[in-house]
Amino acid sequence: MPDPGPPRKLRWAGLWVPFLLAGLLVAGWSAGWVSAARQVETRLERGVTELRASGTEVAWSSKRLSGYPFRLNLALSDLRVASGGWVLSTPDLEAQAFLHAPRNWLVATPAGLVVTRPEGGGLEVRGRRILASFALAAGGIPRVSIEGLGLTFQPSPSAQPFALSGAERLELHLRPGPDDQAAVFLRLEGGAPEPGRLFADLGGGASVSGQVDAIADRASMLAQPNPLQAWSAAGGRLELRQAGLTTGETRLSVASPGLVASPDGQLTGPLTLRTSGPPEVLRVLLRHGVISPDGAAGGLAAAGLGRQSAEDTRIDVELSAGRARLVRPR
Repeated sequence: MPDPGPPRKLRWAGLWVPFLLAGLLVAGWSAGWVSAARQVETRLERGVTELRASGTEVAWSSKRLSGYPFRLNLALSDLRVASGGWVLSTPDLEAQAFLHAPRNWLVATPAGLVVTRPEGGGLEVRGRRILASFALAAGGIPRVSIEGLGLTFQPSPSAQPFALSGAERLELHLRPGPDDQAAVFLRLEGGAPEPGRLFADLGGGASVSGQVDAIADRASMLAQPNPLQAWSAAGGRLELRQAGLTTGETRLSVASPGLVASPDGQLTGPLTLRTSGPPEVLRVLLRHGVISPDGAAGGLAAAGLGRQSAEDTRIDVELSAGRARLVRPR
């Protein structure tokens, strides 16, 4: 019998190949995550610079970027954004995106937020859930959804009361469309009216629900640093297709073929208001300044409104300088 050959030596190099490939994969993934994180920081800094250049104040006390290996988590502490007399602040803002979709972000404010109104003062907003999602586009406006559940509205000390003390659900959606248009949809469910305010007087303290459905053209201008001013300069127009409010026996609806923004950023244009409910509905609208008679003709119209039933009443209103001027009832 022939002698057997010498035993073959084990190829130890072959055992290291899988580990080497795994190491290269981890290194490549880590480099990709670091690159994506730097892009997030770059876009954030660029956006803040543009906002500050337009007169908007943006500040926070600390910033932290984490989420490795599959997510991008951005945390901002003591965030404050101020523009045009409005101030939005929150002690803790958390944003998250998946590494494979760095333009789609989910934003939450676990501790709630404070909205400071130019004339009304601070309003603390808390809720069981306050979330927002943003799908950022390379150009044009983003796709935005904001949802609040179990909300409470608490004015700050010395601030003016708010129309609502709470709401079961509040939603706002912005959807880009063709021909530089965007759809805006707002929905309110289970609103708790603040005693003595407009909604409480309209419905006798009953819960409030409502929605707004509108189409804005020249929508890409709304992504500019000064959105309303840029939108107004470009000839932007808002078509109020349907807006309605129901509380108790009272039902209100508003429509407009087109609202535009004045140079100071306030909406102006014709409105058609329809009311249905108790006779005192129209008097409540006048008393709270929702509609304001103007001149002798307006005074006569107001007197007529105070006497008639509000069943299926149509009122033409002109919105100007932040105030609605009564034109005539029908």
